[in-house]
Amino acid sequence: MGFYSGSANDMTAVRSALVDACVAEGWAWNSSTEMLSKGAMFLRLQIVSGYLTLLGRTSAAAGDAPSIVRMGQMGTAITWPVEYMFFIFDAEVYCVIRFGVDHYLWCAFGQSTVAALPGTGMWVAASVHAVANNNPAISPTAGPGSSYSYGCAAIFWRMSTGNVANGHDYWVHSDIDGQGWWSGQSVGGASVGVRSIVPLIGLLPNSWNSEAVLLPIRAYKVRPSNKLSMTVDLEHARYTRVDNYSPGEIIQIGSDRWMVFPFYRKNTAARNGSGQPVDHTGTMGWAIRYEGP
Repeated sequence: MGFYSGSANDMTAVRSALVDACVAEGWAWNSSTEMLSKGAMFLRLQIVSGYLTLLGRTSAAAGDAPSIVRMGQMGTAITWPVEYMFFIFDAEVYCVIRFGVDHYLWCAFGQSTVAALPGTGMWVAASVHAVANNNPAISPTAGPGSSYSYGCAAIFWRMSTGNVANGHDYWVHSDIDGQGWWSGQSVGGASVGVRSIVPLIGLLPNSWNSEAVLLPIRAYKVRPSNKLSMTVDLEHARYTRVDNYSPGEIIQIGSDRWMVFPFYRKNTAARNGSGQPVDHTGTMGWAIRYEGP
């Protein structure tokens, strides 16, 4: 398990640094196929039109997720160089980049710890899906509100995906109901997204001491007869509100340290974000377990 940081002059350099860090932590990299792998996890990492694209697979050459997810411009142009931070654990990897003083982008991938999944458990997620290139639209109760074509910027948060694969900014290979990578009940099924934790998101930070607790980040699959099954329960990342935290601040809870980030850009003046694309994500954010110096 390791923490890596540095600067990069373009997205190709970000990918190169991420691959090198993953290889140092036990992953394998095939430069000819652009495939990063470890155990049952297979991920194709490519640079396409300035974006870092991630495509989950169930093997080195087959079992593709229905679409890619991407890390790259969401509206505001990226200014280079950027600062990168990689958080690499046994079965979870988080990549965060900062540009323009206070803008953040991210991608993440790993293998679910949920027991008895019929699939590989591989999951991939990123700031933006295959077609969105606008500012994010996110609120404490939804994300995005009215259109799957908007960016979301928050991991496992999106509820509106439309009827197309390109509307998903995360994929989980649970293979529940024999549906492989799909997070909805069917190809057009809506994701559960943030709705299971909405009441708690709305209570943060608490009025007693102004702190924001860390909430579990989970993904669910919609099942027939309005049932749900949890497919991912992240070990090393948590939802939070960043009203009273500075981006990049390290907080300690018990023996654990966490680095706190907004999902895209902090704005306390409009802390609940917006259902329409805006250049911030209010005070919605997350904390990633920090094992650096």
